[in-house]
Amino acid sequence: MSQDLLSILQKEVKPALGCTGPTSVSFAVSVAKDAVGGEVQSVKVLMDKDGYKNSVSVGIPGTDLFGLDIAAALGAMGDSKAGLEVLKNITPAEEEKAKKLLSRTVVDIKWDLGEVGLYNEAWVTSDKGTGHAIVRKTHTNTVLIEANDKKIFEDLEGLNPGPIDYSRDAIRSYCIRDLYDFALNESVENLDFLKDAVPMNLALAEVGMKDSVGSGFGYAYKDLRGQNSVLRAKAVTAAAADARMAGFNLPAMSCATSGNVGIAASLPLAVLSEELGKNEETLLRALALSFLTVIYLKSHIGRLSPMCACAIASSLGVAAGAVMIQGGDLSKVGKAIDSVIGSLGGILCDGAKYGCALKLANAIGVALEAASFAMNDVSIKARDGLVGRNVDETIAGVGKIATQGMAKADEVMARVIIDRERIAK
Repeated sequence: MSQDLLSILQKEVKPALGCTGPTSVSFAVSVAKDAVGGEVQSVKVLMDKDGYKNSVSVGIPGTDLFGLDIAAALGAMGDSKAGLEVLKNITPAEEEKAKKLLSRTVVDIKWDLGEVGLYNEAWVTSDKGTGHAIVRKTHTNTVLIEANDKKIFEDLEGLNPGPIDYSRDAIRSYCIRDLYDFALNESVENLDFLKDAVPMNLALAEVGMKDSVGSGFGYAYKDLRGQNSVLRAKAVTAAAADARMAGFNLPAMSCATSGNVGIAASLPLAVLSEELGKNEETLLRALALSFLTVIYLKSHIGRLSPMCACAIASSLGVAAGAVMIQGGDLSKVGKAIDSVIGSLGGILCDGAKYGCALKLANAIGVALEAASFAMNDVSIKARDGLVGRNVDETIAGVGKIATQGMAKADEVMARVIIDRERIAK
């Protein structure tokens, strides 16, 4: 069990440059470009409605522009081997080249996809022919690569047109008890790689604390009266999201292929740990539990969901991690998670944008409060609304609502946002 969960952490906690929605489009384009080579002449992308909705209003690193067209064009200059940091080494000359490519770049929605989940299909035409790539389920999960109609790589299972099945994810072999036991008992040396999460995400927060970055929520929080650990956690989390949504050219330590989730699942715990004078080991164990809880929840609601993972998943992670920092046991972790779901469950994901900073701050505020309540044995009780008979049943119920119950609402929400943005153009 220990090695499996450690491998999951190592796979899912990685640096990501820019919002991972448009970054996944950049990645798919870069894979198609690398397949065919040559001088790029045009780019075409077909993608799922949720990825499109999540990406139309967010800044793109390496440029002063927003949205999917520039993300796709920059992908033609990117490095597919860099994964979620595909745009890391874009030069000013390549940015200008990408801007000139915009008139020959088309990004559209595959409305007939019939499934909720990530889907990016890219074609890149160059003087050497056409490269073709499909990325599906997760943001860098390539399932098809072709050059001039010749298959270079094919994952037949990944290409299966049926619903994307996250229930087969490795994390689903475990329960919250397993995640807690791992975080509590794993050799701290094996968790050392998590050290990078806090300074990396704090670097974004420092940028976001400047006036007028994003919507300025991080800056505004620090001026609120009665500064305590909850308000400070809200401030740094919102500030990091402000900077990231504005497209600042700094990576976030992502979790489960979401940078905002990685920010929100880590920075509040760093603030709380410092406030309580805890040592580095305590923080690392809390981060491990937080990140694993996020991955577990996202395996239930999906990587792209009508339910806001940045609010729901990261707040569950923070609630669990905050209990661990305060010396709470497994039962108190369960109480904190139940209280978060019972009060926040069902928050909609209306896309990546400036407003995410406030949404994240509100969610982690509830999470930290739920953890404090749980330490005093105060929580939303079993069989109260969304709260199940145990914490794993609660999480499974939320997953079922997100994947089955909210599908129509997801389509309507996507059309409202996308139609509005297309009219605005």
